[in-house]
Amino acid sequence: MAGTDRNIVPIHAVAAVVDAAQCEKAVRMCQAGGALFNFVSLCHGTARTEVLDLLGLGETKKGTVMCLVPSGLVPRLLSCLADGLQMRYPGKGIAFAVPLSSINGKLYRAVTAWSENAAPEDGKERTQVEETRGKYEVVVTVINHGYTNLVMDAARQVGARGGTVLNARGIAREEVEQFLGVSVQAEKEVVFMVVPREARLDVMKAISETAGLKTPGKGIVFSLPVSDAIGLA
Repeated sequence: MAGTDRNIVPIHAVAAVVDAAQCEKAVRMCQAGGALFNFVSLCHGTARTEVLDLLGLGETKKGTVMCLVPSGLVPRLLSCLADGLQMRYPGKGIAFAVPLSSINGKLYRAVTAWSENAAPEDGKERTQVEETRGKYEVVVTVINHGYTNLVMDAARQVGARGGTVLNARGIAREEVEQFLGVSVQAEKEVVFMVVPREARLDVMKAISETAGLKTPGKGIVFSLPVSDAIGLA
């Protein structure tokens, strides 16, 4: 595994949430930004109608495109997405980067070797995303199927504006299920929302109280740091 010691180039996962019809274009923009490969998943948004134009995350079919790049290419990749998909304008989707603590060694070598051929970023690209640095976090909730609205209603009460939902299925040992009191193998929904850093704890607390492990939703909530983001203004 490749960690984060001083001799290792940090790797970030960059995720873009766009209209489903824009997934192929988002993949091309990620490739132009220096990404070696992309993971694509269909999903749907949860934002209310009044913020649909603001975040581009309404009750419509969405696609999530995720890729891995060295930290130095994050500004360039976000800039490619912003320009190619017009993310600098309301309603065109969002993109954000999450730092990884470690990565498979062979994958690390492939990602960094490929990215070395990409043109170096310039100051303009870095300036365009610096204003969001450290200001947001991703709150992730793994919930029983059918409880997404409960999660979002609770989160909105404390400032969250919209989220994205992926369908999933959990697998765990029987002892884990007994300890948590939740059937992990049941059909799940994964809700992730990008929120201001100062609102993270309030959002997580609201979700836990309304749809946490002691409720029928059996939600598990955690957060991840966002290094850079675009489309959230």
